[in-house]
Amino acid sequence: MIGRQLGEETGMPTEVVPSPRKASLDAGQRERAFDFVWDTIQERYYDPAFNGADWKAVASTYRPLAMKAFADEAFWDVLDRMAGELRDSHTRVESPRQVALRKLDQAVTLGFSFAPIQGVLGVTAVNTDSDAWWAGVRAGMVLETIAGENALTAYERLLAGTRYASTDRARHMRAVRRLVSGETGTRVQFGFRRGDGSRFEASIGRNLVTYRPTAFHRVLPSGFGYLRLTQWTVGVIPRAMEALGALKNSPGIVIDLRGNPGGSLHAVNAMLGKFFSQPKELGRVLTRTGKPVALLFGAVEIIKLKSTVEGDPDAYRGPVVILVNAGSGSGSEFFAATMQASGRAVVAGEPSCGCLLGFLGYARVPGGAELAYSEVGFVMSNGKRIEGEGVIPDHLIPLALPDLQANRDQALEQAQEILRNLPQSTK
Repeated sequence: MIGRQLGEETGMPTEVVPSPRKASLDAGQRERAFDFVWDTIQERYYDPAFNGADWKAVASTYRPLAMKAFADEAFWDVLDRMAGELRDSHTRVESPRQVALRKLDQAVTLGFSFAPIQGVLGVTAVNTDSDAWWAGVRAGMVLETIAGENALTAYERLLAGTRYASTDRARHMRAVRRLVSGETGTRVQFGFRRGDGSRFEASIGRNLVTYRPTAFHRVLPSGFGYLRLTQWTVGVIPRAMEALGALKNSPGIVIDLRGNPGGSLHAVNAMLGKFFSQPKELGRVLTRTGKPVALLFGAVEIIKLKSTVEGDPDAYRGPVVILVNAGSGSGSEFFAATMQASGRAVVAGEPSCGCLLGFLGYARVPGGAELAYSEVGFVMSNGKRIEGEGVIPDHLIPLALPDLQANRDQALEQAQEILRNLPQSTK
């Protein structure tokens, strides 16, 4: 998100999370909500060609589906799938329930994630506070069955029913979220295979968890600095700046943005300024009108057509390696792509989300949902567009089941090796 709030506040008490099964919207309310979403995108979406979608035909397809949806949550899901026809991960409709959870930094989850790895579904991460962890699920295991069905078959069906997104990687993450999220207390039966070939089944419940954006740093045993940001927020940036100050004498720094979905562009730009000692052009932006984004009747430009950083005489000048993966989106992609395009950093890991567009805040939809829609596109200084492609690492380091099973972070290991072979300072 770039940074202004659109529309009104929802007025929903933040301690209340609506039930996904409640049906309260009548036909008139549904029509008004549908028209608001469609009209807003029609009038304000950054690309007048709608990324190749026939937006009028989209309305004809989705209106009857929305009107006959069996419950409110299903209705909002239809509107979100309509937004998905733009193949844009940022443009989305969040139901009142999803809005309430987001404002509390909360989610309902089964507590583990997975991805296709070497022809199977490999568990990539497990929350240590979840049912999954206490059931014995660990990274590197193979997910074999979901509710008694072959896991790959169930996953392909789940993927096919998931709305489109910017890339296949982004759509996969949406499909995983559809499976692991849901109503608190509901359970799913899974079958897993351990690294030694043994198998077990577990009934795993969905629990409410709270996520807090963090910045963490340390000096690695190799002597290189390490900085991890989980999200780009205004609150995290002061801690990140303190971390850079603590690491300023490091011979090289690894910046870990794996799993960081993005956040505030202002926070990203503040961080970028600490790596360039002189003013630097970062690229340009695309808008519907071809003009800068402004407030107060054009008096105050909040997004200029050319993106630059002023530079800092005390900027860190040592070599930098940035780690990314499919979970690195939006602001993380802007940071990594900018550093890569300028030659200021080397990128390692896996291709990022490919989800780099800008929205300026959420608009309230009649009925209590909220709409995010892209108003800004980005072109890097080297002419590349990250949206729909992703940041492609200079050093590709794919996930491997043996590494996950051994709790080995090969990407971090290789990042330090890359640093050893890079020049030790920049101009």
